[in-house]
Amino acid sequence: MSVLETSGDGAYRALRSDILFGRLAPGVRLRLDTLSAIYGASVSTLREILHRLACEDLVITDQRGFDVAPVTSREFRDLGDLRELLEAHALRAALTRGDLDWEGQVVGAHHKLARLEALMLAGDTRRSDEWKLYDREFHHAMVSACGSAEVRAAYHAIFDRYLRYLNVAVVFRGDIAAQEHRALRDAALNRDAARVTALLHRHIDGCVSHSVTHDLLREREAQVDRANPVRAGSRPRAPVTVGETGWLRVRRDILSGHLAPGQKLRLDRMRADFGISISTLREILNRLASEGIVLAEGQRGFEVAPVSLENLAELIDLYQLLANCAIPRALDQGDLDWETRLVAACHPLDAREAALVAGDDDAMDRWRQGQSLLFQALIDACGSVALRQLHGTILDKLLRYCCLARGRSAAAITAIDHHALRDAALRRDARQAGQLLADHLTLLSAEIGACGLLEP
Repeated sequence: MSVLETSGDGAYRALRSDILFGRLAPGVRLRLDTLSAIYGASVSTLREILHRLACEDLVITDQRGFDVAPVTSREFRDLGDLRELLEAHALRAALTRGDLDWEGQVVGAHHKLARLEALMLAGDTRRSDEWKLYDREFHHAMVSACGSAEVRAAYHAIFDRYLRYLNVAVVFRGDIAAQEHRALRDAALNRDAARVTALLHRHIDGCVSHSVTHDLLREREAQVDRANPVRAGSRPRAPVTVGETGWLRVRRDILSGHLAPGQKLRLDRMRADFGISISTLREILNRLASEGIVLAEGQRGFEVAPVSLENLAELIDLYQLLANCAIPRALDQGDLDWETRLVAACHPLDAREAALVAGDDDAMDRWRQGQSLLFQALIDACGSVALRQLHGTILDKLLRYCCLARGRSAAAITAIDHHALRDAALRRDARQAGQLLADHLTLLSAEIGACGLLEP
């Protein structure tokens, strides 16, 4: 059950849908007064909604206002690769865990998709948007039994960004797409993981390659370049708003453990503590809920997301999947500037960890930021913005567990030898860097589990 809907909730969903389905085209200027008349929300509420959509990479913002995010062939390829990584990982788990009810969902979703594909093959092209929705339902049904809420959430977010490209630039590939969907269904029901993985690669690569080969994005990219010649090459930082500052403060307090897991987030109390209006706070908390670090409690409000051994295991599994993909790419492509950033990020951690071990809790937030900078620097040269962004989101959630465990086990937060990881990366030894990270994650899980943080 969702929070009792406000005008902001409805406007967010409607705006997001219009962007995903191309009704608001890439590069179009989003004027607050015009949006207010269309979506029935105040200008201040719409500003916070657009910042929220900017965090989802559906909107860009700078000193002059807001635009729908542009589309590029490079980003489409990156999103296709990341979608394949997540979907293949989820499908392998779903094939092991899925029961008869899951099979029924897969068969049912495919039946609906196949019926629409048959109509389109017969010449009914009016239902293209509906077909893309059914395509989404089918793939979501396939991964639904993977057993990891974190993997599903990450996959759904990436799929939606990929979906926008389907609506903007991809045409129905006819019987090829229909055959691939049938083959995926059959391979899933036969629990044939190798065939599912191969088919999925062919399916996604075929879709992206079809678009790129036929230049289906070129006109969209040119439209954005003509409309916004300055923005096409850069994304200047927008002025910081009260809502943006408040979001950063609340997010920091959650990730560092100052706001405890399960703590009720009462708007009247937060208004006094943070000096932010109730309406802005509601938008901030909905934005944090979309990141998975705040929970909406139906009509009762919001609370900080709980922690659990199950969630920790999911985060570690997903983080390792992303890192194992990103690290070899970064080590292969990194140049001298990348090496410099990595060395610089590693340098301050010894002093910050020594302060933590000595009992200086005030150093915790600086340590968390330093850890995030190091691990982000490690993969910075991987070549995929989408992969770096998702890696950063999952890393932040994982570091939250370390911050919460700070008073119970210093080993849980200082377990990795940063110098060894740095040196392996500088040697371009992806195998050793991956092994160091895997060992660290194993020890991290054991230490946090043993320190009593996640006891009922």
